[in-house]
Amino acid sequence: MSAQLHLHTASLERGPVHLEGTLRGAVLDLGNDPTVRNVGDIFYELDAERKSTDILIRGSVRASMDLECARSGRFFSTEVKESAFVRDYSISECPTGVMDLTEDVREAVLLAIPTYPVSPEARDESFTPPGINPGGDETESDNEPGTEGSPWSALNNLNLP
Repeated sequence: MSAQLHLHTASLERGPVHLEGTLRGAVLDLGNDPTVRNVGDIFYELDAERKSTDILIRGSVRASMDLECARSGRFFSTEVKESAFVRDYSISECPTGVMDLTEDVREAVLLAIPTYPVSPEARDESFTPPGINPGGDETESDNEPGTEGSPWSALNNLNLP
């Protein structure tokens, strides 16, 4: 496991190169995000090849993590994946002969995280979020402040000027 993913452009002179391994999940820098927990390592499988004056990188990246469900508010384990990772670099962008692919892999995983993640249990049509009366009728606890009835019960006591 490494902290960075480097590709030496000289290795492409002999033909395509297969890159496979892991990056630490800390690369994602999600430590302060309250909706994400237990970020695992980033796994990558990439193929790099030289095409004239460009370098083409194709493959997939994935990482496991716990996300907060947008419907239930509970955390669930999932794997985010970008199976169509494709990047094109000009060789002139790499005068040192070493390309750092870490930031592009990081970006691909971050963009694969759903904006409103929903747990598999919450996708079920019969799912009722915590605190919701499945009959749709108000209960007495819905009108009492400080109770855990409907999430909308606080609106019953809202007084706007």
